Amino acid sequence: MALSRRDFLKNGIQVAALGMVAPSFLVKAAYAISNDPAPPLPGEHNGDVPAVPDTRSRNVLVVLQLSGGNDGLGTVIPYADPAYYRLRPHLAVPREQVLPLTDKMGLNPALKKLRDLYNAGHVAVLESVGYPNPNRSHFRAMEIWQTGRPDVNEPTGWLGRMLAGDDCEEATCRIRGLNIGSSVPRTLYTESTIVPSLTNTANYQFRADGRFNRDRQAQLDAIHDVCSHAAPGGAAEFVRQAALAAFDSSDLLQHIVGPMDQNTGANNNPLTEGLKLISKVIAADVGARVFYISIGGFDTHAQQARTHTQLMGQIDDAISGFYSTLEANGHADRVLMMTFSEFGRRVAENASQGTDHGTALPMFLVGQGVKGGFYGNAPDLGALQDGDITSQMDFRSVYSTILKQWMNVDPSRVIEGTFPVLDFVQT
Repeated sequence: MALSRRDFLKNGIQVAALGMVAPSFLVKAAYAISNDPAPPLPGEHNGDVPAVPDTRSRNVLVVLQLSGGNDGLGTVIPYADPAYYRLRPHLAVPREQVLPLTDKMGLNPALKKLRDLYNAGHVAVLESVGYPNPNRSHFRAMEIWQTGRPDVNEPTGWLGRMLAGDDCEEATCRIRGLNIGSSVPRTLYTESTIVPSLTNTANYQFRADGRFNRDRQAQLDAIHDVCSHAAPGGAAEFVRQAALAAFDSSDLLQHIVGPMDQNTGANNNPLTEGLKLISKVIAADVGARVFYISIGGFDTHAQQARTHTQLMGQIDDAISGFYSTLEANGHADRVLMMTFSEFGRRVAENASQGTDHGTALPMFLVGQGVKGGFYGNAPDLGALQDGDITSQMDFRSVYSTILKQWMNVDPSRVIEGTFPVLDFVQT
């Protein structure tokens, strides 16, 4: 029975560089029965990268996921509200240490470089973003944010749906998007577009037994030959496209990034290294419009103060370094970064000097295309809803604004329903 791409998604099957993990004996067997030679991979026999048209007119979105549930009140702090200090006797950041944004709200003291970007007009802070009937399960809440559908179990992601409708020609868009991580997040799931997922380019390539001369090329030729004879449609077509896309993107990324990330482990901030890789691909102008990266550790149920401060420092260094690189290579005007987490934390600290799962939280938008400033009001800590702050704006309004004002995509093609377009993007 033929399977569609939707069947693959529904069953949770992810095809990542199929030929890269195929057993050597199976590939050699396919090569042995092949009669016609397959064309070489682009760049396989020489170091040339095929020329691609300039894509600078296409804006880029970089999404930074803060996994585990970031404490919004420890990130954007209501320092003028006495209730904040009363409800958090151990976790509250002293008022004199807060980096003021307004006369009521300020940033965590570890976010000094981000505050500098804010003062320069390149950061928008969206206060208390959420959705109706919030879910406090890590898995379900993350699904909601990644699919854009709080009401149903949607197999595709909001960014995947956006990419699926992109009419960019293959010659121009060699890579549609890129995820930095070990597996493709649900937000990039789609029925038609394949997005590479990697931790570094050293590991994202076809490997063969170095003891055998020309074995690697023979295996690659065999895989291309097998893929070229796959029946159109169904599972075979999907696997064929996934394999060829993996090889093509691997070859291209090797040329773009080169040895830059071979010493990734030398830096104590993997987020910084991941954003360096992203900046290289952006500067190469190969058509990628969406980049996705995540940092974990935000599920701070106990002894939160030290862990959260360290995470804030890592984010501050990574985002500011990324922005400086974009400015230096002339791409800061077309890149927008968005941060999000699956939920915030409760307002009151718990007995373990941590915080439990909450609901609404702040988001950051960073870039030259942002109308910098503070959006929303200071949360009312005297009118909590089951121990949580109330949502001031729906996250689907944020998505709709980015789609329409930044990515030039009709939000109705991606987001179910109609939500107000906000004013944080330059037009």
